[in-house]
Amino acid sequence: MLPASLFMLIWLGILVFIAGGWPLAPPLGSWRPGVSRAVPGVGMTAIWWALTVATVLVAQLFMAWPEFLPYGVVGFWLTLLWGVNLASWPLAGKVRPSIALVVGAIVIYGATSAIYYGLVKPSIVPPDYMVGLLLWHVAWLLVFSPAFITQGSPFRRLKQPGLGVAELVLSFILAYVSWDVFTLRMGLATPQFSFGVAASGVIMWSLAYSWAFSFAGVAKYRQPKRGVLAFMVMVAIVAAWTAIMWAPLQWPEPKLPIELAATYFNLCVVMPALVAHNAFWLRAPLAPPTPLGAPPPDQGV
Repeated sequence: MLPASLFMLIWLGILVFIAGGWPLAPPLGSWRPGVSRAVPGVGMTAIWWALTVATVLVAQLFMAWPEFLPYGVVGFWLTLLWGVNLASWPLAGKVRPSIALVVGAIVIYGATSAIYYGLVKPSIVPPDYMVGLLLWHVAWLLVFSPAFITQGSPFRRLKQPGLGVAELVLSFILAYVSWDVFTLRMGLATPQFSFGVAASGVIMWSLAYSWAFSFAGVAKYRQPKRGVLAFMVMVAIVAAWTAIMWAPLQWPEPKLPIELAATYFNLCVVMPALVAHNAFWLRAPLAPPTPLGAPPPDQGV
């Protein structure tokens, strides 16, 4: 299930970050206060899963099951890079959300196919190396993204696409150091633990702490102080989360290695559940979520 689950993440990112929740969920869908939150919850979840299943069925016609993993990681990376760090530039605010959904899907899957069949499948970039590097790149992208952890600091004075490009370069350097230098060259962690536990934990908790938990404990500070404190809190949560989930993921003995089980649990179970609960179900039955990127980086609450 892990390889196919990545298509689920791609579609979730397209629906939430590129299409803005269209057609049923806010901010760009039809839901309005006073309407049951079950309407966007049930409707958007059904659309999300229908698109995922259809994509998996089509993908099986063109690639073998093991290829889903590297292909899906490329697509996951591109979706968050464009939808979060570039804030869907230049589509955001320029086209209808229905157009953004269609164009976003075409661009994401087209670019993913070009990268995969041009670089990964012929092993110009080895698949195992690419998976680790891109997952670490996603981790650092989210740390410096306009919506999460640092909320774009130290580049938030820039406009798109300059902001996204600056974050792309900095996060790629940090990803290369985390993966190629610290993991592969220095051996500070096994490759499986590095991307499967550490990187996946940073990805999930950067998003969860900033959005689902609204910068709890540090929201009163402005950026960049909020970002520094949020990063420290997120790292502590990742460490505690890893320790807590380690034993349950080993019992009963999983078919997957424990590191890959952690990857699946973080990225393909907990993270999409949190995102869908926030974006589609509007955190029902709890209080509605704060908007993505709130509180503003220059305001404490």
